[in-house]
This record gives sequence, structure tokens and C-alpha cells, in this order.
Amino acid sequence: MTGQRVSVSVVIPARNEEGMLAACLTALSLQSDPVDEIIVVDNDSTDGTAATARSHAGVVVLTERRHGITYARNTGFDAATGDVIARIDADTMVTPGWAASIRRAFATDPDLAGLTGPAGFTRLSSGDRVVGRAAYAFGRTVHELMIGERPVMYGHNMALSRPAWARIREVVSSGDAAISEDLDVSLALLHSGQRIGHEPGMLVTIAVERTLRYRKLAGYHRTNRLTVAKYRERRVRGGR
Repeated sequence: MTGQRVSVSVVIPARNEEGMLAACLTALSLQSDPVDEIIVVDNDSTDGTAATARSHAGVVVLTERRHGITYARNTGFDAATGDVIARIDADTMVTPGWAASIRRAFATDPDLAGLTGPAGFTRLSSGDRVVGRAAYAFGRTVHELMIGERPVMYGHNMALSRPAWARIREVVSSGDAAISEDLDVSLALLHSGQRIGHEPGMLVTIAVERTLRYRKLAGYHRTNRLTVAKYRERRVRGGR
């Protein structure tokens, strides 16, 4: 992509996220270098998620009736038209330079397949002051050491080139609640010989309190283990 303007699509899978989505979309609208496309995938919500998305100018709303983040993600990624497909969650708040950092990274590195960045905590942050980056970075390091792979992209802040997505589209699992879907995307890229970068300017804040719940953390531990096992098995079988 060197030497050309990189177009960026943003995909937001959302199920019953009416309360969080408006702020997320507002932050996206305030980018210093605007994104080219915003796709909200309504995963059969029973609240006003779709209406909230449609109330924001330029937002494309798709409906995925099959419940599950992998189905919603795939629907959005497959529909995206940008050179780069960025993915965030409905509670992600992007900082003003987020899209510019993604565009610059892919424009200057033609071999880049995936990209991730740092995060802070929304409730503790305000304005240009992002709090919690050190704690987030520590958690990322521990996670990567536990699974033995790095860098890992997370669903609240990831981007990958459209050709990279096409290459792993049939490798990643669909509709499998036992798999960690963002780790699945990361390992599919890494195990197919593609490279993931880390961009400091790709900064977001997240509602960490929604993650730090015992049942949710236990679920992450289980799905991470099974996802790593999936790629170990592929390696033993000679799959890429």
C-alpha cells in the first residue's frame, strides 16, 4: 500500500449495546483523519442498537440474525470495502489520532497484515488524558506469555488488511463459542506467516469493568486454551 492513500473501514459487532454505542460512534466521528466506512453489525439485538447506529450520519447498519460474535464479525469483515478493516467493540472509545495511525502504519509498511495498539480505561480517562495504559500493557504482556505468541490483537482494537482477511477467512472458526475469536484471528495470521505490528498511536479506551468479572475471565481462560490447542493441532497435522 506504499505510496497510496489507504482506505479504512471500521466494523463494530453489536448485540444489545444501545447504551454504549452512541459514545463509540461519536468518538469515531471526531477523527483527525476520518475513516472511510463505518459498519455496525446488529447481532439480532432486542433493544435500540440498530436505531442508535442509524441515527449517526454515514453509518452502515447490517443485520446478522445468527447469534455469536464470529458471525457478526464475519458479516462485517466480508462487507467492508476498505484496504484495511479495523475492528472495535461497541464500548471502545477511539482517540482522535487512531485512524491516522492505522492509515500511516499500513501505508508505510507493505508487508503488514495486522495491527494492534494500546488502551486505557474509559472511566478513569478524560479529554486527552488516558489513564490505565501501564496496567493494560502489563495485562497484555502476561496474556502473551501465557499463550506463547505475540503480538495478539484484541477485538476492542485491531486492524488487518483486506487481503490478510481473505487469506485466513476459511481458517478462523465460525459459530464456535469454545474459541476465543480475536485470538483466533491473531493466531491465524501469525501461523500463516503474516506479520502483526503494534502501533502506539492506535490508542483507545475501554470499559474494563465489563471484562473484569470472574465468570467472564474464567471463560476467557478456557477459550484461550482451546484456541491455542487448535493451532497446535494444525501444526502437528502440517496445516498452516
